[in-house]
Amino acid sequence: MSDLRPALVLLAVLTAACGDDAGPAGDAGLADEPDVGAVGWRLDGPDVGFVREESCFAVVPAEPVDFVWGDGQRTEGVTEACHAFAYPGAFVVSAVGPRGDISRTLSVVFRPAAIRPTASTPIAYDADADVVWVVTPDADSVALLDPTSLTRRAEVATCAHPRTLALGASTVAVTCQDAGQLALHDRTTGALRSTVDLGRGTRPFGVVADPREPERFVVTLQDTGELVVVTAGVVTARLDVGFDLRALTMNDQGQVLATRWRARTEGSTVHAVDLADPADPRVLGEGLLPRQEGLDSDTDNSGVLGFLDTIVFTPEGFRAMVPALKANTVTGVFRTGSPMDSQTTARAAMAEVFLDGATPMETFRFSFDDLDYASALVPSALGERLFVTFYGARRAVVLDAFTFDVVGSIGDVGAAPRGLALDPGGERLFVWAELDRQVRVYDVRDLAAEPPLQGRIDTVATEPLDPDVLEGKRVFVTAVDPRMSRTSYLSCASCHLDGEGDDLVWDFTQRGEGLRNTITLRGSAQHFPLHWSGNFDETQDFEGDIRLHQGGTGFLSDADWDATTDPLGTPKAGRSAELDALAAYLASLRAVGTSPDRRADEAFATERARGEALFDGAGCGTCHEGPGFTDGLRHDVGTLGPGSGQRLGEALDGLDTPTLRGLWRSAPYLHDGSAPTLRSVLTERNGGDAHGVTSDLDDTDLDALVLYLRTLDDEG
Repeated sequence: MSDLRPALVLLAVLTAACGDDAGPAGDAGLADEPDVGAVGWRLDGPDVGFVREESCFAVVPAEPVDFVWGDGQRTEGVTEACHAFAYPGAFVVSAVGPRGDISRTLSVVFRPAAIRPTASTPIAYDADADVVWVVTPDADSVALLDPTSLTRRAEVATCAHPRTLALGASTVAVTCQDAGQLALHDRTTGALRSTVDLGRGTRPFGVVADPREPERFVVTLQDTGELVVVTAGVVTARLDVGFDLRALTMNDQGQVLATRWRARTEGSTVHAVDLADPADPRVLGEGLLPRQEGLDSDTDNSGVLGFLDTIVFTPEGFRAMVPALKANTVTGVFRTGSPMDSQTTARAAMAEVFLDGATPMETFRFSFDDLDYASALVPSALGERLFVTFYGARRAVVLDAFTFDVVGSIGDVGAAPRGLALDPGGERLFVWAELDRQVRVYDVRDLAAEPPLQGRIDTVATEPLDPDVLEGKRVFVTAVDPRMSRTSYLSCASCHLDGEGDDLVWDFTQRGEGLRNTITLRGSAQHFPLHWSGNFDETQDFEGDIRLHQGGTGFLSDADWDATTDPLGTPKAGRSAELDALAAYLASLRAVGTSPDRRADEAFATERARGEALFDGAGCGTCHEGPGFTDGLRHDVGTLGPGSGQRLGEALDGLDTPTLRGLWRSAPYLHDGSAPTLRSVLTERNGGDAHGVTSDLDDTDLDALVLYLRTLDDEG
């Protein structure tokens, strides 16, 4: 991705100039310890300056020098000087004089907005009450933490599976994904005041407080693709934006950026919404974060950005950062003639997006080396630094916000870091380590050395998961363990974050398979054999993928691996505590949720019953049988093609019958993703009625059958 930022800087500067004044440039402050040269003099000046505003420097003791500004400009023969930088970045400012040279780095940023942007997050620092709020999805609770004593003040029950929260004037709003609700908690006591029903099967995820009116909340509904405005506990507006809506961020102009969580073949999507009038929201446009090709090396890979859990406006309010995982669904033996390895399959990446009028525009993309999914991000108060965590690598890094150079790092921030908050002074970083059930606190004032850990705060009083399930979940997500992957790139969560699928089609030809559409593990991991070709008969068989394709050393001893290499041969169960725990975690993923198409009215019940009768009449239930909608057998249903490949390196004689539960959120369909919709499965991709006798169905019949298929959920 070429760097498009210079072309947008003038626009950004003019936009910022029209905003409210947030104070003089001197607010950025002088460095606590100015640089002192070996020649006995020093260069005084700020650490942070603002675009097109003067930053002033002086040499002490005073004597005439030349100031070299680092942007091609210089000021000669003076003891002090000021300079305005035309664009943001990290500039080395030097004083050149009779005593020699001395320099210091100045970070130049856009001036922060007077009213700061908000962003969806699982953890937030309440500066007014001096308390840190954090969700624990597995426990259906939120915790209130004391940042001074580093203790938990309270753990409060909330609705099912809380994901993110937002601080209002007197209310803390919490999205509850499984309940389809927004919980409203008292900001002072933490008590649950009320819940707002957002609809069955909506799966709310992101929530922000409107910067202009903090008691107004904006929420994303993932499975219906809606943006919802909640004012004083009442839904006051709904807007269709796009399926799989997840994270969001909002500025003081009422502009919202929201992400589509998972990528598509062509790339990822960021939506722009205008909430200038919150009673009448409207879609402004959408921006594509396009797939990249031809980048495979030991420091980068081709692919698309997925799992967009976070989008954050930086403090000025028109530039946003999007941490992600870059998944390589470009390369493969069938598609390009080139195999992938553990360094070119997936890695952490980050996109920079400018809101240019109605269209979000990606202006820069940065790939991280030796790190997996970039899971959370928070900017510093002035926007000169970006703090980023890496989910399976258990690391945090601090980046210069414009050059993306690493200026600090923390080697281990706990299991599955997924949220970040800074205290108001920017001195302490709070890291939510989801699977350690902790918030870890670091002193980040000095980044020259690794920031010291100040303490760990438990977020729950009682662990909500069985011990083997919790351990399996940790194994599932941990990329830094050399048994799982080489150089922290890959884990099971790389394709199945939260136990779901990435909705991408991978080229696994080199694995003795072929083009394979990622299947969600929710509602399917309990049905054996696993995978489209039925090539695993137990969860522990993932040891083969770990050793052969992720670069891991494996969880079995070499002797046990040699004895059980055949995935359909001698069982691996009972030979590794970690693999057995992994199996326990996958076995726990039974729920698929409630379909958003399900309604309570009689017309729906009638139409669904007609769809069920058509399902049975077409013979679909012959293979998709029983409560799991699978017979566990392989069948050739006429969908095999040139890219379908093999099974365990041999001829592919059919495909394992997949479950049909949860179909409303798992497009595209079929083993190779060749059916974009369920209707296309039943029509274009069902030649000769090999996939059920549907050729005699008219449009109304197909509508009823599709409705039935889209409502195979936990309710029936």
